[in-house]
Parts: sequence; structure tokens; C-alpha cells
Amino acid sequence: MKLNHSTGAIAFLLATPLLSSLTVGIAPSSAATIAGSTAQIIIKNFSHRPTETDTSTDTNTSRIANNGVVISQASADPAFISNCQQLLAASLSKSEVTGSGSNYTGSAKSQATVIGDFYIDAKETFSFGAMTDLNLFASVDNRQSERAIARGSIFLGLIDTVTNILLDSFQISGDLDSSQGFTRNLYSSSDNFDFGAIKLTLRPPYAPGNTIESVLFTSLWRYSRTFDSATSLRLVEIQNNFAEVQAEAPAEAVPEPSTILGTALFFGLLVRALKLKNKFSEIPSKV
Repeated sequence: MKLNHSTGAIAFLLATPLLSSLTVGIAPSSAATIAGSTAQIIIKNFSHRPTETDTSTDTNTSRIANNGVVISQASADPAFISNCQQLLAASLSKSEVTGSGSNYTGSAKSQATVIGDFYIDAKETFSFGAMTDLNLFASVDNRQSERAIARGSIFLGLIDTVTNILLDSFQISGDLDSSQGFTRNLYSSSDNFDFGAIKLTLRPPYAPGNTIESVLFTSLWRYSRTFDSATSLRLVEIQNNFAEVQAEAPAEAVPEPSTILGTALFFGLLVRALKLKNKFSEIPSKV
């Protein structure tokens, strides 16, 4: 793998507060449906310098608007800077969709990956610190005809590249659905992760009928492990985001019972009049 870093991406990540990375939440009334998912991580204070680094991204958007407007956006900005005194890895990925009108659907997907290879001698301790932020947002005007879905995950694993065995891992993920609320919260980590702070915030507290919901999962932690033998170690961080909005076509108007009755009477009288006309036409004229 070749060295891959983006100074601009790193500067943007450092200038962006971890707790305010989801921009779709600033104006929920500007569209009928809004869905957003943002994942962010900053890794620093490495005990060892990587021998190789790499990053990759994958984004995709789709939209169909038969009688409305849909805007889908997906972005991914990972970076690993190792050619300076301070080692730093950071990644920000975001998926946002807004929709207005009716009879539409739109989605956005984003994935960002950061990789670093390290060589750890026997009896050495490999360590680093990290901050993570996973933010999900969903807003609808009408729960019966509209739906907003947001999903997100952050995974970090340490792999022995000789045996291809996953030695340690950390993962957080969540699902937010306007029709069901916060449906899934997955958090897991190995023993070698030491958490200084971890917090899950629901805004507002979920209750049936809420049309605006937000989930914020933040954590501050440190990883440390001493290796008995020399180890070729690979750090892999992957984050995924998905957002989707849907709106049904408006139902056709159902005629009022009085309208139906009036229409039936009209056609009944019309048919009767036509029959009488035919009978009169059969009577021979005396003139």
C-alpha cells in the first residue's frame, strides 16, 4: 500500500466539532422528510509509527421523484498522516437526504476506511487514543405517508497479518426509523479498550408520535496491548452511513355517500328516460 493522506481533509476534521457534524438537523422545517447519518473518528497518540498506510472511500446516491423533490448527498473523507512528528488518523463520513412533495424516494450511502500497518517487537506495548461520534437524525411531517431512516456504524479492528486473526475490536452502530424510533443500538469492545467516557443521547426522548428524532453516540477511549512475540499488526477502521426518505402518493379522493347516491339516481333516471324514448318511437304516427 502506498502512503495516502489529505492535508485538507485533516484540517477540516480538526476544525469540525465532534458533536455538531450533522448539518441536516439545523432546519427540520425546510423539507417534509429529512434523514441523516454521520460518523467521525480521530485517532492519535500512537506509540509506534506505521510502516504503511492507506485510505479508501465509497459513496452512492439515488433518487426518484414522481411528484416531489429529493436531494441526496454522500461524502467520505478519511486521512492518515504519518510523515510528520505527530501521527494522526481521522475520518468523517456523511449521508444526508431531504425530500418534499409526494410520491418520492431517495437514499445515500457512504463508507470510509483507514488502514495502518505496524510492526511490534516482542514485549513491546502498542497503544493509541481515539474519539468517536455517531449521529443519526430523522424528521417527518406526516408519519402515515412519510418515512425517514438513518443507520450508521463505526468499526475498528487490530489484525495479525501473519495469521489473519482478529486480535481486538471495537464497534458501535445504530438504526433510527421514523416509524419505529431508535430500533437498534450495538456496542461491543475487547478488554484492551479502556473507556474514559461513553454517552448515548436521544433527542428528544423517544415517544410515539414524535416527528423529529436524533441519536448521538460519543466515546473517548484508549487502546493498549503488550505483545509476547514480534507481531505484524494491521489497524483497520471502517465506518458506514445510510440515509433514506420515502413519501407515498396521495390517496385518491373517495366520493361522499351523497355524491354516490346522486350519481346513481342520475344514471338511473337517464336509463329510464332512454327506455321511454325508445317505446314512444315504436308507436306509429297518425299524421
